[in-house]
Amino acid sequence: MPLRSEFADLLRSGIFSGLVSGLVLGILVCAWNLPLILEAEKFESKSTSENSNTGHTHSHSHGEAHSHAKVESSSTEEAESENFWQKRNLGTVIGSILLGISFGVLVSIWIALFPPNGFLEYPSLSKAILLSIFFAVSGFLIFFGVPFLGLPPELPGRGSGAYDYPERQAWWYLSVGSSLIGVLGSRILLSYLKIHNLLKWTFAIITVLLFVGLPFYIGVPKISEDFAAPKQLRIQFEYVSLLTNLIFWYLLSSLFFLFWKPKQVLGFK
Repeated sequence: MPLRSEFADLLRSGIFSGLVSGLVLGILVCAWNLPLILEAEKFESKSTSENSNTGHTHSHSHGEAHSHAKVESSSTEEAESENFWQKRNLGTVIGSILLGISFGVLVSIWIALFPPNGFLEYPSLSKAILLSIFFAVSGFLIFFGVPFLGLPPELPGRGSGAYDYPERQAWWYLSVGSSLIGVLGSRILLSYLKIHNLLKWTFAIITVLLFVGLPFYIGVPKISEDFAAPKQLRIQFEYVSLLTNLIFWYLLSSLFFLFWKPKQVLGFK
């Protein structure tokens, strides 16, 4: 376990890297994900409107006064929509920053428990890059990649989405928790199991695979296919979500190892 001063350095690095990567994540989500969500909500509203108007006929007489009232109502709705969208973007950015800081602290705690020995003795840019890639891939797979295989992120507008949300959320927690336990168990085996390295790595890999596969063995929740948004839009949203999360995790881990020991990593005396 590192000394208290070193743990403080770990926390500072985790908080800083989480703040920056969370800010970038929030900007990317606002620029890439939210427009797709807004587009899906249009299909959702259209579907709701069509269902409510089924079997009804209406006749209206529109005068000039009614026309002016409609224009004023439309302008008010646009202003309210713009204000709502700005609040939504702000909330997304703040939430992403808090999420980034949380993950940065989590990485700090992991490093405190299982410090990378080669990096501690001889920090270098090449080792920092390798560790960044390893932690980026691990974090991405645990918190997004593996759950994505069972339940990809979905756009608004699925008819029974509100009803099966608790079941989907429970499975997501199970997937993340099980993967974390598998990675933690494999790390403990690698640290404390006194056997041949080949056997040690074999047991560690089997442990990870067993716990990663456990939620799929238990069963992924079945969801309905009554989506309002078209399939192309849903697929685009899934790919964009993959990309934003991958960028977030690589940025978080890269900044963490770069600013944990910046002088040694960058070669400064």
